[in-house]
Amino acid sequence: MMPQTTMHIEGLATALRGLDSVGMRRICSVAVDVVSHDAKIRMASYPPETEANQPKPYPGRWYQRLWGPRWRTASGALSGKNTSERLQYSWRQSVLSPLSQVVDTLSPRTGRPVSYAPWVVGEDTQTEAHRQHGWQTTETVAHDMEQDSALEARIMAAIDRLLA
Repeated sequence: MMPQTTMHIEGLATALRGLDSVGMRRICSVAVDVVSHDAKIRMASYPPETEANQPKPYPGRWYQRLWGPRWRTASGALSGKNTSERLQYSWRQSVLSPLSQVVDTLSPRTGRPVSYAPWVVGEDTQTEAHRQHGWQTTETVAHDMEQDSALEARIMAAIDRLLA
């Protein structure tokens, strides 16, 4: 199961006091959309590749991102298995209601949620190897977004466009 993080936009109700309920709903919906889109982009950002991703001569093995394990045969030919569910390209933004969206995974290869995502980006389930290699978790992304004044500016710019 994909880890879940809930984000709340604080202070928006006070800032928009005086709007009717329809206007308030539209503005909140825009804010939710901006936040969800930003979360999707951030989750799709991978840390730099490591030695584990670099091709090696026989009998070495490596992991090629977006494909899967690779190795050279004794004759020098490249071999491997295409097992990747392409986590980087699987992040999607789904609207549950005007005020609620989900950012989760849907593998472009299998059409199902990425099975290994919890071990790569889950706060409580992330493997030590992924942690050591700099993979962010859903919680660290949410925390970074809470502290991001540029995201706040994008939300306010989207609201300004709506009110113009």
